Amino acid sequence: METLVQDLRYALRTLGKSPGFTLVAVLALALGIGANSAVFSVVNGVLLTPPPLAEPERLVTVSNDIQAVGLEGISISTPEYQDFRTLPRVFSSVAAYNWRDMTLTGGGAAQRFAVVQGTATLLPTLGVTPMLGRNFTEAEASLGGEKVVVLTHKVWRAHFAEDPDVLGKTMQLDGKPYTVVGVLPRGVVHPERADLYVPFVPLPEHVSERTTRYLFCLARMKPGVTLEQARADMARVALDMQAVESRYQGIGWSIRVTSLEDKLVGDVRGTLWLLLGAVGCVLLVACSSVANLLLARAAAREREVSIRAALGASRGRLVAQFLTESLVLSLAGGALGLLLAMWGTDALLAFMGDGLPRMAHVKLDVTSVCFTMGVSVLTGLVFGLVPALQASRADLNATMREGSRGSESGRSGRLRSGLVVAQVAFALVLLVGAGLFVKSLLALRGVDAGFKPEGVLTGRLALPEARFAEPARKLAFQRELLERLEALPGVESVGLTNMLPLGGISTSGLEFESRPEVQGELLPAVDFRLASPGYLSTLGVKLLQGRLHQGIGEVGAVPEVVINKRFADVYWPQGNALGQRLSIEPRKQWATVVGIVDDLREWGLSSPARPAAYWSLPTSPASYLGLVVRVKAGEPEALRASIEAELRAVDADVPLFGVAPLARLVDESISSSSLSALLMGLFAGTALLLAALGIAGVVGYSVARRTREMGIRMALGAASSDVLVMVLRQGLKLAGLGVGVGLVMSLGLAHLLGSMLYGVTAYDPWTFTAVAALLGGVTLLATWLPARRASRVDPIVSLRSE
Repeated sequence: METLVQDLRYALRTLGKSPGFTLVAVLALALGIGANSAVFSVVNGVLLTPPPLAEPERLVTVSNDIQAVGLEGISISTPEYQDFRTLPRVFSSVAAYNWRDMTLTGGGAAQRFAVVQGTATLLPTLGVTPMLGRNFTEAEASLGGEKVVVLTHKVWRAHFAEDPDVLGKTMQLDGKPYTVVGVLPRGVVHPERADLYVPFVPLPEHVSERTTRYLFCLARMKPGVTLEQARADMARVALDMQAVESRYQGIGWSIRVTSLEDKLVGDVRGTLWLLLGAVGCVLLVACSSVANLLLARAAAREREVSIRAALGASRGRLVAQFLTESLVLSLAGGALGLLLAMWGTDALLAFMGDGLPRMAHVKLDVTSVCFTMGVSVLTGLVFGLVPALQASRADLNATMREGSRGSESGRSGRLRSGLVVAQVAFALVLLVGAGLFVKSLLALRGVDAGFKPEGVLTGRLALPEARFAEPARKLAFQRELLERLEALPGVESVGLTNMLPLGGISTSGLEFESRPEVQGELLPAVDFRLASPGYLSTLGVKLLQGRLHQGIGEVGAVPEVVINKRFADVYWPQGNALGQRLSIEPRKQWATVVGIVDDLREWGLSSPARPAAYWSLPTSPASYLGLVVRVKAGEPEALRASIEAELRAVDADVPLFGVAPLARLVDESISSSSLSALLMGLFAGTALLLAALGIAGVVGYSVARRTREMGIRMALGAASSDVLVMVLRQGLKLAGLGVGVGLVMSLGLAHLLGSMLYGVTAYDPWTFTAVAALLGGVTLLATWLPARRASRVDPIVSLRSE
């Protein structure tokens, strides 16, 4: 222990005498360690921390695929849920649920809650037991059952102040009293961002309709059952269902089984692991830079080390001393990196918005701190061991003979050159990845979404069921709200829908009046939307044929429908869609096609357009509404207060929530791609800077050590340009080797990136060429300064100093 203390004191004293070296080394390590800690915190929270559910590895989601119209992973219908409960042999429990927003009134300003309507089997399937009270029962989840609610812990804390006597109290949700029967444990929320759980009660018209799909299905596999076995069993179930129901035949219908973990994080898993690997490369580049600095420092201390060895210091003692200095640097870098990680984690979460799953689990916790400290110690050993071993080999006789002239040994020079080659190689890999992600992001941003998001403000409304039970009441509210908002100064147009763009999936079955040969046959599901007269024009959707909706009309009016180009191409390829009549289940209301609009990317910019139909509002007056407002000029959010005031004037108990510019919703839909491009760009830029400094350092150190040699060369007749070219050749040779190694490594990276890119190939030659040229230019610049200094050496001054 006494020896360790002595080494620490000596290390601190020695590093304190070289503040410039110490500052550069600590900052380089802090960048590498801090970035690793921030990304690891996200990876740990999203991928490594299991959800707070019993045996989550046994949970799967069950959904539908319909290949005929390119639908994958769509929701299920009530009859399909009943089949999935009874026909499979591999599930111990099956549940279904859907989402809705409900308004809490009776306690001041109206508040909106995200409510999960679930079957009585939902919480048992999740393996969740309420900490207070109970789950709802099968009787309560049936028509006419008592209205009850289970609270999440956050709602219990925020609205009931963690009252232990909360059971039996009532909440006015959508104007109806719900009795509190249970409270969930802290942190137990599924699906994410749920506030309340109420029983799911299917509408009578949905009980037998197989193509009215609006439920999400969750199942728990029996102990010992694998995911492959579950998929095989559900394939058998699909064949049994097709044998009984002809509507499943000939449309490419199948049942999809996905692990809950993949469902939650599947879209970001590859991206996060890739970013963790990329930030690991940054740390390796930082370690190489510091190792190069330590090698140069060790060479400058050869005389000191030789004297200590002559006085009796063993090689092990010298190695321990140098490693202590390395560990002091790495721990200081780790401490500073931890502060950077705290800021970096918050910045990552803020940048991702709602685009990152399981955000509540992302934090700089004990695991992340331990990871940071572990990386710091490992880093100190990695970058300190080679310089320590190199320094401990100092030869007293050779050092004394060289005196002050200095001479870099062949082994030391090769080590330093090898580290620079590694830096350049890793920098090139990161630059290639950044270039591909940036091109992919630009391709996504260049996608024609089918609508114009600029200047549009969106929001959501939830009408209380008790007060808006009659369709006429809903239509009256919608008509008055639209009239008031259209009259606002600065408003160009207004629209209402049941689901905003990029806001989710709503599918329904179809029937066509003009196809008697298949009359009664239910065709594949279509993306179902309700639209007010101004909705499509507010979005800036291009009208291809016919006209848009005109006037809301009254309940019972003949409904109209506007379809997208994809719908028309699939069902009327001859081009005679206008005037056709079609019906959606289960309403059996025949609607006339009055217009065809361009395709909207309703499911995401990277997803192809699917058949979609926009029904006029009287078809099915909705309780859950999406609002779109296009402004004439300026920022759309500037009108928020005026819009809320008009809404309160229509009905003070209907809150406006989820207010956001449509452009922001579009950005959030590609937040994963934006994050990849941004972070890879930052990592690549950091690595490029460190590599440039590494090249400049190695060449500059070589010039400083070879000053006498260069003076002799010039005294013997060498021109300044010859010396300049010689030094430039040294830097470019190192960069060339690094680029060659990096290109080989980049080919492997490109193979991994293939599925993460959009609109660009993983082996894009322009990206590879541009990155190689960039590295060449940076190398030339980094080498130019020391080369220029070498070409100006005065041979007389150089020889006299020796």
